[in-house]
Amino acid sequence: MGRNKEFDYEQKLEVALELFWKQGFHSTSITDLENGMGINRSSIYPTYGDKKALLIKCLTKYMKYKVSEYESVLNDSQSDAIETLRKTLRLAIDQSISEERTCLAVKIAFEVALTDEDVRMLLAGNEKKIEKIYFEIIEKGQEQSCIKGDLDPKLTAAFLSGSSSALFKNYALNKNRKTIYDMIETLIKMIKA
Repeated sequence: MGRNKEFDYEQKLEVALELFWKQGFHSTSITDLENGMGINRSSIYPTYGDKKALLIKCLTKYMKYKVSEYESVLNDSQSDAIETLRKTLRLAIDQSISEERTCLAVKIAFEVALTDEDVRMLLAGNEKKIEKIYFEIIEKGQEQSCIKGDLDPKLTAAFLSGSSSALFKNYALNKNRKTIYDMIETLIKMIKA
């Protein structure tokens, strides 16, 4: 009969997520994970898998939460499409500003996804979920005649999804939230009917 786990799976996963976010995937060693999670590798491997499998579990948890935040803005029936778009773009950037760090998915995309197909596919799948949310906003706006009807909703959604990373990069370099909000308004003016 096997031993029962004597730790909270989700709590330890959250610790690993924070380590990967703070230090990056390559700089986080198994020893760092053991020390941070407070469990030894003989518990990490059978419970979470190797370091890459642990990263994938962390990313999956993180991205599920992020998508649900975007969906909650989308499902706010009080807002028209332009206001929903504004809230969605601000949500993406405000969290990065308040946490003083870029989105974990973006960080791992630049660090790992270029050389690891599994991570790339996971992140690409998540990006499609975010693009779908923007797509729904664009379609709603076109139905409401507040977003240009001649825009390709799919392409516009992909552009908007990718723009949030560029907005945070600008903030990281210039530390000016007003400029970022002005840039969001410029994006909105470009697609507003």
